This record gives sequence, structure tokens and C-alpha cells, in this order.
Amino acid sequence: MKLQIQKQLTKIVLGSMLLSIPFSAASAYGQDAAAQQNTVLLKSNSASIEFNGRLMKAVQRITYKQGTNFIPLRTVADLYGYTVSYDTATQESVVSKKGMEFRFKAGTARYTLNGAKRLASGKLFTLQGSMMVPIRTWSEITGSRLEASGTSYSLSWKEEAKAVPPVAKFSTNKTVYKMGEPIEYSDESYDERGKIVKTEWTGLELAFFRPGVVHVTLKVTNNYGLTDSLTQEIRITEESMYTEEEFNRLFTPPGDKMTINGSSVLRMTKVPYTIESRPMQLIRSNSPEYFLEEGIAYQDSVSGKLRINIHNGNRSGKTLTIYLIATNRKSYPVTYNIEAFGKGGPTDYVSTSGKNAVARFLEDTAHGKPRDQVVLQPGESVIVLPEVSDTPLKPNLIMTSYTEIQTSDELQFTIAAVDAEAHPGQNIFGILPELKQLDRDGRHVRGTFQDADRSLIVNEALGYEEQRISIGDLDDSFLQGEDKLLGIPESNKGNTGVRYNVRVKVAPHTLIGLNARGGHYAGALLVNDRVLQAVEKSILKNPDELGILYRTGDKEETVDLALIVASGSNLPINLVFVPMPQPVQ
Repeated sequence: MKLQIQKQLTKIVLGSMLLSIPFSAASAYGQDAAAQQNTVLLKSNSASIEFNGRLMKAVQRITYKQGTNFIPLRTVADLYGYTVSYDTATQESVVSKKGMEFRFKAGTARYTLNGAKRLASGKLFTLQGSMMVPIRTWSEITGSRLEASGTSYSLSWKEEAKAVPPVAKFSTNKTVYKMGEPIEYSDESYDERGKIVKTEWTGLELAFFRPGVVHVTLKVTNNYGLTDSLTQEIRITEESMYTEEEFNRLFTPPGDKMTINGSSVLRMTKVPYTIESRPMQLIRSNSPEYFLEEGIAYQDSVSGKLRINIHNGNRSGKTLTIYLIATNRKSYPVTYNIEAFGKGGPTDYVSTSGKNAVARFLEDTAHGKPRDQVVLQPGESVIVLPEVSDTPLKPNLIMTSYTEIQTSDELQFTIAAVDAEAHPGQNIFGILPELKQLDRDGRHVRGTFQDADRSLIVNEALGYEEQRISIGDLDDSFLQGEDKLLGIPESNKGNTGVRYNVRVKVAPHTLIGLNARGGHYAGALLVNDRVLQAVEKSILKNPDELGILYRTGDKEETVDLALIVASGSNLPINLVFVPMPQPVQ
């Protein structure tokens, strides 16, 4: 399925002007607003003018006097879109536009700009009731380009074009389709003067499975807030190409989801595997899940390679600043490197925060740039994640982060929440000794765990029949560790923060999907080193949904899958491998 997006027309921006002057009315226009070019041609001692190729007549002739040429103010102001009036009290001609006001008075060589006096190129005068101003002065006022050739002159300027709606336009490769036949949509919308910033489809489906006439609507909005929409009819015949399930297995894009019979997944052959654990310490700070007050959420001293997962909401009624602090308690320098980082939120939704944090963390793991090493002197403390502490957590919002760190020796890591309003800009290291240790909430997890990287070893090619790999069930135990603040055992319920790696041979023409079994799931995976959200525009709400991850081609392939169980989601989950139907030729 292909959705083609046509590039928008490039906006014209204001160019540089010929004259260098203290102020130009043209500078009042937005630099990224659409603009149009205007040119007026003038000739000394003539009332005939040409404006953008159209012949016109000025109210008075162009008059040469005092060594310069004068133009009637009303004529040129009208061409530029200014409003002209006359102030009888001051005997001044007033020209205004978009908050700018110019005042001209006959018999003087000065004019005013928003009350400030400025010098004109010659003494102003009236001719048969018309205020006459020097052409050069007008060009300076408006930032226009003035060019002269003998007795002929031209003024050229760019001005903000009037905002117009965009044009909604799309096409399909056909107008009549069978049930289950793929439909190709091409978005051909455009905006000649602005930029399309929002595209909304109504009724768009990759295929339809009931006969009749359907309506598809495209609505586009530009940067001026103007909209346009187009509705087209598509006719679906009673002939069928694919059933809905066949179509979805073949064409639902990776990162999207399809409907599946949840109980049928449990009837698929369960694939046996062995677990190989790799050294990786995990600090998980998720209890209390919701802060009710400021304090220390967790603290432990660790060394080597570790992953830190912080996941909290704010129900304190105050804005909080969340800190991850590293302290060197040794008598010699200790270094650390941040090897990967991902943050989600602040946001209203737990699942969104967890999904975005995992997706960004995996992207950084696979494709991120190396970071500088940090050296901590004896007794020194530093803020490890300014990306987190620089983002205040407002009441009722949630924030999640995953960080992978390598240390040269033991460092103490502290996770703390501080009242941002009570301590604005205050040094956190001065506040830290005064903070109380927060109590656990009795439901969620905080603690330090070992061997948080797991490889699932599968010794067969998958996809020649319907099969599934179950993660987080009885064959895959939760990590056991300790809450170091209280010195009590802790189980990493849900295995949040644990990384699972699966390398498996997969049959040709096999669909790989993710099926949630323990409730909703919103996360991300690395699929052959590419980050894919499960799912991109929603979540997996229940066992009757399958998130699409990958399809193999005409040959057996080795597929690498890696996932970190996301905060706010539930285990178990199943990786599903099912044969795809034969495409219709």
C-alpha cells in the first residue's frame, strides 16, 4: 500500500532591499509569509503609469522640482495598499497600514513615522489638491527598490500576499474495486502561498469488505488556519479478492495493527526456548508510582554497566523537578559514560510516556552518537540527566526515562523529586541532605536487579506453521533483587526495563506480529536494527489485536528482534509467526 505525498510549493520570502535605511515598512511583514512581487513604472512629467503590467493613470503627473521627482501620495499609497486620510486639525495627509502611520505636511521637508520626525528628499507640496512626495523618500519609507533610466523610473517591492485556502486534492488508482482489493491513494494537495500543516482523512481504508458506494474525504489546513476538503466516491463490487483477515496479513503496514481472534493465538504452537542472561544491572524507580510530595525516590551505589528506569506521575499538587544525581564516595576520581538515553513525556497518558521513552532509548542504542566521558572527583556530585531535570513535571502528568550507563568504579545514584516552586534555581546538592526517603506505594517496583539482558535461544525455523513465542509467562521468570533503601527483597513484577533479544530463522512469506495477553501494551522494538512502535498511532488494547512488525520475502531470513518491556504496559506478550496467504495475481 502506497500513500504518495506531494511536496508543497515553496514559500516566497522577502528579499533584501536596495537601500540601507533605519526602518522599512516592508520589515513589518513576516519573513516566512508568502510574498508577491510588485512593480510600478513611472515617467517624469507624465501621469501614465504601469502597475504589474497594467496601464493606469495617476491623479497628477510625476513632477520634477527642487532637483528631484515627486509622485502623488494618494496614487502610490493606493498601489501599496495603504489607507490615506487627511487630518484637518494638523493639516497633514495621513497614510496608515498594519500599525504604521506616516504623516506629511506641505511646505516642510519633514514627515513623521509613528510620531518620530524624519527628513524627506525635498520640500513637500500640493499640486491641485494632491500631496506630492519625493519618489526616493517613498522608496525609503517602504523599503522599495528604486531604479532610474533617464527620465524613467521603477519602484519594485514584495508584499505579503493575501492568505488563501489550500487546495485539497487526491486520487486513487481506480474508482471501482473488488471487496478486499488494495486501494492506492495519492495526496496531491497543494498551497501556492502557504504551507499545509495538517492533513485529515475520513473514511480512508486500505480496502473495503462490503459492496456498495463509500465516501472518502481529505481535509487540509494551512499555516494561516484556512482549510479545504474534497470528498470522492469509491464503488465496491460484490466480487471478492481477499477476505479481511487475508488482506490484513498481506497489507497492514508495520507499526499498525489488525484484528485477530485472541483465543486462536493460544492455539498456535508454543515455541520452546532457553534463556541466556547477560550481565546488566537494572535500577527501577517506580514506587511510589505517583509522587505525593518531594523526597528521595531511590538510591543505590553500583559500578559497571547499568540501566536505570525512572517512571513516575505527579499527584503532589505542585510542580516537581526530577533529578538523577551521581555522587563519587571514593577517594579517587571515577568516570561514567551515558551510552543510551530515551525520555517520554511529560504527558497525560502512562502508555504514551512509556512507549515514547522505550522507542527513543532503542533508537539511541542502535544509532545514537557517543557522549563525552564525565569525571567525578572525590566527593563530587553531578546531575546525570539534565534532559529530565530541565523539564518540570507539572501536576497530573507522567514522565518516563531509560538510561544506560557505564562506570569505571562505584558511584552512588540518587533519584529525587523536588518542589520546583519552593526551590526555584536552587542548588540541588544543598537540598539533597534535607530530603526524606519516600515510602513505597505497596504496588509498584523499586529496586536493583541483576542480569537484565536476556537472549531467547530458539533452535528451529519459525513460520512454516502458526507459532508463538511467549514472553513474561511461567517459562520466563521475573528478576529478583533488593530495595536498597529498605534492604528488603524485591521482585521486578512485569520485568519492566528488561531487554529481550531474539534472533530467529523465519520461513518465507511469514508475518511477524506482537499480541498482548496481560492487558494493554504500548512499547517499541528493534526489528533488524530499525525501531518500530507497537503500535505507532495507538496501543494494543487487548488480546484481539495484533501489532504488525515484519514480513519476510521469498526466502528464509534471519530476523533480529529486541524489545525492552515498557513502563505502563503489561506482560505476558506473544511474538506471533504466521504464514501469509498467497497473493492474488
